[in-house]
Amino acid sequence: MADLRYDIKHGRLELCPPGTSTGCAPAEKCRTDAPCAGEPLPPASTEEFFKFCQCQLRFEANLHTNNDVALEDVDAMEMWPWVQAFATPNLGATERYVPYHTILGVHEHFLVESVHHRKEWDERQRFLAMFVFRAHCKRDLFTQAQLPIMLKASFWKDPIAAFKPGGPMEKSIRQYRKKTSKPLLTSCFRIIPERLLKDDDENLVRSITNRSMRLLEVAGSAFGTLKDKKLKPAQKFAAISSAVQEAQGLGETWAKMLTVCVDLGWPEERLLASQCDVGTGALGPLRCLLENGGPRDRREALVTLLQEANSSQSQTTKHFWAVLKSVEKMLRAKYKNLPLICKQANTKEGNMSAATLQVQLCEYRQFRHSLARNKYGLADDESMREEFDKETTLRAEDFVDYDTKSNSVVFDFPKDDKKVRIVVPVKTVKSVKVAERVGCLCFAKMKEGCSKEDTEKFRDDLVRGYTGGDDVPDDSEAWEECTATVTHRNPLVSFRYGDSPFQTTMGAAGGLLQAERVARLCWAKFQQGANKEEVQNYRNDLYKKINPAGTRPRGQEDPQENPAKRRRTK
Repeated sequence: MADLRYDIKHGRLELCPPGTSTGCAPAEKCRTDAPCAGEPLPPASTEEFFKFCQCQLRFEANLHTNNDVALEDVDAMEMWPWVQAFATPNLGATERYVPYHTILGVHEHFLVESVHHRKEWDERQRFLAMFVFRAHCKRDLFTQAQLPIMLKASFWKDPIAAFKPGGPMEKSIRQYRKKTSKPLLTSCFRIIPERLLKDDDENLVRSITNRSMRLLEVAGSAFGTLKDKKLKPAQKFAAISSAVQEAQGLGETWAKMLTVCVDLGWPEERLLASQCDVGTGALGPLRCLLENGGPRDRREALVTLLQEANSSQSQTTKHFWAVLKSVEKMLRAKYKNLPLICKQANTKEGNMSAATLQVQLCEYRQFRHSLARNKYGLADDESMREEFDKETTLRAEDFVDYDTKSNSVVFDFPKDDKKVRIVVPVKTVKSVKVAERVGCLCFAKMKEGCSKEDTEKFRDDLVRGYTGGDDVPDDSEAWEECTATVTHRNPLVSFRYGDSPFQTTMGAAGGLLQAERVARLCWAKFQQGANKEEVQNYRNDLYKKINPAGTRPRGQEDPQENPAKRRRTK
C-alpha cells in the first residue's frame, strides 16, 4: 500500500511518491531565554499533580461560568500563569482543550446537548448515535451531513446499511465535503486512512463510513452488555473494552475513549468508578507518581494511584477538594437544565473516579512538557515521554505455541509473578491449527481474569462434540480474520470481507469452534468471487449439514437463553 501522510490541519490526504523521504526528526531545541534556563526541572510528584488539578478547575470555572475561584494554595497560585499558558492555545478550533470535568470537553459537551438529551431517540438509538459521532468527532459534519438522515425512522431500521458504499451517509458526507471543504476528522485524531479509492476526498469519506460500520457493530453488542442487569460494572467494562479492542482498526486508545464516553452518558452504571483503560499518554505520569513505577499491570497501577489520591490528607489535597466543591457548585447552577452535567459535577470528597484520574494524568503530562519548554528551556520532560513504560499488551500469538514432543498446543500465562500453563492436546480437535485457536480463546479467558480451573473447563466445553470437517489451508488469512470474540455477551464470529460484514453464530453452527470453521469456509467463498447472498446461502447449507437439530454442545449454551426453551430443544 502506498505511503500516505495525513494532513491533520486541513483534513486532507497527500499521496507521497515512492521513495519520498520524510526527512530527519526535528532536532531538540532548548530555549535560552526561558526564565529558569539551565536549572533542572523538578521531578513530578503527587503534590504537584493536585496543584495542577486546582489550576485546571480554576480555568474551567472561568471558561464555563465566567466566574473566578480563589486559590488559597500558594504553590498552586504560583503555578497558575503556567497553566494558563498551557491551556489557552488549546481553545477554539484546535479542539485540544481538556477540562477537569471530562463531560465539559468540546466533543463530550456536544454529545450531551445533541445526542444524550435528544427526545426524538430512544436510549439505544442515543447510544448508537454516540458511536457514529465518535467515528470522526466533527460537530458540523454530524449536524449538517449525518443528523438529517438519522432523524428519519428509516435510518434506524438498519443503521449499518446507511453507511455502506454508495449509501446515503457516504453521499451526504461527500456533498458536505464538496460544499464546505471543511475537515472531516478532528485534529485530535492521528489516523492514516487505508488507500481504498484513488480520489483523496472519496477515500477519506470511505474510511469514515467503514469505521462507522465497525463502531456500530461494536455498539450493538456493547449496549446489550451495558443493560445486562446480571453483570457487575467491572464485567461490563471488561466486555465493552475487549469488544472495542478486538474490532478491526481499533485498539486500547479507542477503548479508553469509548468507555469514557459510555460512562459519561450512563453514570448510573458506574462503569469506570474504580477502573479504566490506561492510554499511552497517561503511562508516563502514572509511573512517575508511583513508588518504583507501581504495579506492572496498567490498570492495577491506576487503581493504586487512585487509592493514594483519594486517601491523601496532605494540605495540597485538602485545598484541591475545597476548590472542587466550589467549582462544582458553580457548574450545577450554570447547567441546571442538563442533568448529565450536574451528575458529573457532584463529586464527594475522596471519591475521584478512575476515568477522571486517567484523563488528568494525560493533561498533566502535556503540562509538564509545556513547563519544561517555557519555564526551563528544555525540549520536553524526559520522564513523561511515551517510551517511559515499556510494557506491551499481552497477545495470544506471542504465547500460544505448538509443542511437537507432546503434540499439544501450550501457553504459559503470566499471572502474579507466576506462570499458569494451559495445555490443549491436538488429538481433541484433530488439527494443530484448530488447537491453536482453542489456545487463543483460552488465553482471552485468562486475560479476563479467569482462574486456571475455569479456563480448563472452558477449554473442555469448547472441544466437546467438535467433529471438524473441511477447512481452509493452514496458510489462509482466514485463520486470523475469522475469530470468535469470547468477551461478547453472546459469542459469535464476525469479519468483514471488502465492504461486506459477515458473521456466523455459535447457536446455528452447534458450537464456537464450528462457528469459526464455517466462517473460514465463508471467507474462502468470498475469495473465490462469490457475492454476499451466495455466501449466506452457502453458510446456511453448512449449518444444516453440521447441526441439523440446531443444538449446542453441553457447556456452550447461550447464557441469555430461556432454560425452559433450552430443555425443549434437547
